[in-house]
Amino acid sequence: MAWFPVVLSIFSYILLPIKLLFRALLILLAPVLHLGSYVFTGFILPLRLLAKFEAAWLIWRKTLYIYLGVAAVIGVITGSLLHIFSTVLISMFDLAAVPEDTGRTAASIRAAREQKKLEGAWESSISKSDSARLKKDPSTRKQQTEWLESELSKRRENQFLLGQTIIEEDDDSEDRF
Repeated sequence: MAWFPVVLSIFSYILLPIKLLFRALLILLAPVLHLGSYVFTGFILPLRLLAKFEAAWLIWRKTLYIYLGVAAVIGVITGSLLHIFSTVLISMFDLAAVPEDTGRTAASIRAAREQKKLEGAWESSISKSDSARLKKDPSTRKQQTEWLESELSKRRENQFLLGQTIIEEDDDSEDRF
């Protein structure tokens, strides 16, 4: 057994540079390892808490299932009653939202604009004698009447508060303090 201390000392001398590099690396990485230990402890904390309640979990498991089952049943019943109650109230007081049908789509508005542009270009290109003849035409008169009515309705909309500018007063309260 005299050879065992000799082999041990040879290995310690061979591993000495590796030990020194490892210790230097530990010194350089000490802040990172210290922070890592706190992060690891934070991740393990919930598992430690569950481990404390392991014996209680085996006893309370049946109670917990009953509790969660009753909560689910109460939730389903309450939700169903609220749905039925709100449906009845909506039908009784006729509160159902009716979608407003404007009858005009973006495509029809664009087509109407193009039609107006074409009519304006056509009217400007004809002579005065032709325009007198067109005034007598009933379809042209109908188009002019529709146009005048639409202009009047636009003016009526602008007479209310939405069509007026609200002027605000200057606040002089800052000067008093």
